[in-house]
Amino acid sequence: MTKQYSPRHFFRNVSNELLAAYFLSKQMLTGFDFLGLPEAKIDPLYAEWVNLPDTQRQLIEGDFREIHSMAREGATKAFIDEAKYHGEDISGDLSRLQNHHDRAFWIFLNRWHYWQGATCFLHVDTIAASFWIRRTDIPQEKPKLTGSRIAKLEKAVGQFFHEQQGRGRNCHIEHYRRNDLLYLFAYPEDYTQASVEWVEQQFERPSRTPAFEIIFAYSQTDGTLDIMLRRDRKVVEQLQNLFVEIILNSSLTQPVKVDKVYELNKLKNRNFSFVFPPTSSIADVRVKRLRFSNIFGGGERIILEAQPDDNRDAIFRLMDKTFDLGNPLADYQITQVSLKVTFKEMMQSRRLRHKTVDISYPDSCSLKHEGSDLEIRQMLLDSGLEVRRDLQKGGDMSAGVPEKSAQGIAPSSKTKIL
Repeated sequence: MTKQYSPRHFFRNVSNELLAAYFLSKQMLTGFDFLGLPEAKIDPLYAEWVNLPDTQRQLIEGDFREIHSMAREGATKAFIDEAKYHGEDISGDLSRLQNHHDRAFWIFLNRWHYWQGATCFLHVDTIAASFWIRRTDIPQEKPKLTGSRIAKLEKAVGQFFHEQQGRGRNCHIEHYRRNDLLYLFAYPEDYTQASVEWVEQQFERPSRTPAFEIIFAYSQTDGTLDIMLRRDRKVVEQLQNLFVEIILNSSLTQPVKVDKVYELNKLKNRNFSFVFPPTSSIADVRVKRLRFSNIFGGGERIILEAQPDDNRDAIFRLMDKTFDLGNPLADYQITQVSLKVTFKEMMQSRRLRHKTVDISYPDSCSLKHEGSDLEIRQMLLDSGLEVRRDLQKGGDMSAGVPEKSAQGIAPSSKTKIL
């Protein structure tokens, strides 16, 4: 994670050549010898910095904070993804730079038109899984992204929130593509707020009207739509309908939200196998944690935890032991699972790379929509843990499921009963 911004830290991590180019573009510090300054010896530059007029320094600091926020590995991947969409491979240019600060600064100076899309992608990658709701029976139609369609969706989203909640009179929508996914970022008008702050050396309490955020992530290939909304999850069904009607020029076949996306009860079966092809970068998948909820309600839960590197059958032995104590297994459903996914490639330390994946019934998953997470999503689908679209329409889920590889689940023992 990137350290908190400070001018000294920022100057130490950016090459003098890039700093010189930036200040030249602003026609500031034109007499300062950037190239004669030893790298990371920033005291002379910092002295010039603090002597700049407040208005100039505040303007520049806004840029530096934005660059600093993108000085991380995930941002570099986002820059590359956005450039690929525009038909350019910038991986070579970025690999020649010394660190993530230089890479972010180089994009800021030389490829500004990639900046907004990449910042949106990085933002998406850091949103907690609990804020996303997935639907998997979406019509596989080519999105209609004309200006009139976007304007129609802006009006519809804004009008919906304005009528229902008294906010959202105005709405702005931006759209970006990242690999197979179409992202729509909607910013409806939120409730007016007032805060105390300093404005040109005057202490004031101005009123502001912020925006709240809704994100649509649509895959035409898979027929899925993920919607991110930090509150008011009950309105997601209406947002799904608006997206399908306006952007896909279609309609949903079911009037209500699909009951479930993830079917976790399959993990009750000791013969369950995770399915992935030999060509996958996944080497192994094991269970770390299971949460059982009583189907008769009352809030009763049983949580089983296990060390994934131990005996592969230990989680089943633990289940047998727990549900032989007067708790019939049929009275419980699995509502949460944590998986440990091991990949074939090594980290720099020469250890195998691992990732923990958290899935909650009915529709929450911690996976992102890029990189190796896409392979894990496919593994969940092929293994039957994600409900297929044909089943949600009343079809037979077994059709098209590949042969299971001999990949099982692990672990040893620790029980916690709540």
